[in-house]
Amino acid sequence: MLGVLRMPAARPLLRVGVRMMHTTAIVRAQSIAPPPPAPERVKPASPAYFTTKPSYIDTLQMLDQLTREVKRELEQSYILPLNSKPPPLPQGPTNIWITREALHSRLGINLRASQYRSVISRLTLLLRYRALVLQHFVDANASAFAERSTTHQRELAQKVEEVFGAFMSTHGKAQDAQEKRDSQPRTSTRGYIDEQGRAYARGRRKESSARVWLVPAKDAENTLGSVLVNCAPLSQYFTRTQHREQVVWPLKLAGVLGQYNIFAIVRGGGQSGQAGAIAHGIANALVAQLASLSGEQAEAVHEHVKQLLAKDGVLNRDPRMVERKKPGLAKARKAFTWVKR
Repeated sequence: MLGVLRMPAARPLLRVGVRMMHTTAIVRAQSIAPPPPAPERVKPASPAYFTTKPSYIDTLQMLDQLTREVKRELEQSYILPLNSKPPPLPQGPTNIWITREALHSRLGINLRASQYRSVISRLTLLLRYRALVLQHFVDANASAFAERSTTHQRELAQKVEEVFGAFMSTHGKAQDAQEKRDSQPRTSTRGYIDEQGRAYARGRRKESSARVWLVPAKDAENTLGSVLVNCAPLSQYFTRTQHREQVVWPLKLAGVLGQYNIFAIVRGGGQSGQAGAIAHGIANALVAQLASLSGEQAEAVHEHVKQLLAKDGVLNRDPRMVERKKPGLAKARKAFTWVKR
C-alpha cells in the first residue's frame, strides 16, 4: 500500500509569524513619538470673565462685599446692633457721584440707566456706614475705640475712602473736603447749626419733603416771629386753618411760639402732606437749636422739650402712606358692584 503523504507541521511557522508581528508592533510604537502635551489654559482673573460686562459685575460684587465686611465689623465691635438697619444718610447733598459718562470711561463699557442706578445705589448704601467707620476706626479724637482699632479695621476704612475717592465727582470731593475742614460739629442727629448760626433740619410726610431753617427772632417780646413757606406767608400758602395749626404745633407744644423766624422750602405731595413735613422739620430744627445752647439749664430745657415732642409723636416721621390702587378694584380696597345676573 502506498504511504499517506503528510504535510509539514505549520506550528513553528505560525509561532515565527506571531513573533515577527509582535516585534514589528513594538518597533512601530517606539518609533512614533508621543503627542505634545496640551497647553495649559490660563485661568481668568475674574469670575465674571465670561459675562458680557465683566467690569460692571466686578464693581457690583466689590461694593457688595465691602459693604458686608463693614457692616460685619461694626456689628462685631458692638457699634451697631446685630441685623440692624443701615444708619441714615448724612445731611447734605446726595448727588456727589460721577456722571454716567464718566462711569462709562472708567469701566470701559457702556452702561444702561438701570445699571448706572445699581452702582449708585450700592455706593449710597456704603455712604451710610462711612461716618461710623471713620469715627470708630480712624479718628482717635472722636472715639476712644479708634485708639485700639485693629489693622484690619484701619485697612477697611482706607479701602472705603479709596472707593469714595474713585467714584466721587469733583463737586462731591470739594464738598467732602469742606465738611472735613469744618471744625464745628453737628449738635444733633436730627439737624445741625450751619455756618450762619441757623438751625437746619429736614422733614417728611407722605410724598412731601421739607427743608426748614430756624432763626431766633431779634425782638421776641414785641415782634412775633414770621413763618415763610416757599417765600410766601403761612396764611397765604395754607388756606385751611387746620394746616396752619399743624405747622406751628411743635412751637406751641414747646412754648416758644413767636420766638423764632421760620423759613421752609417744601416740595411734593398735597397740602396735608406738606403741612406735616414742615411740622416734622420744625420739630427737628427746634431740638437742634436747643442742643446748641450751653449751660445746665439749657440742657434740662433741651431734654424736656425733646421728650415732650417725642411723646406727642411730632418728632418722628409719620410712617403712614396712601395705600396704592389695586388692579381690578376701584381704589385701594373698594371694589366695583358685583351682580350675579
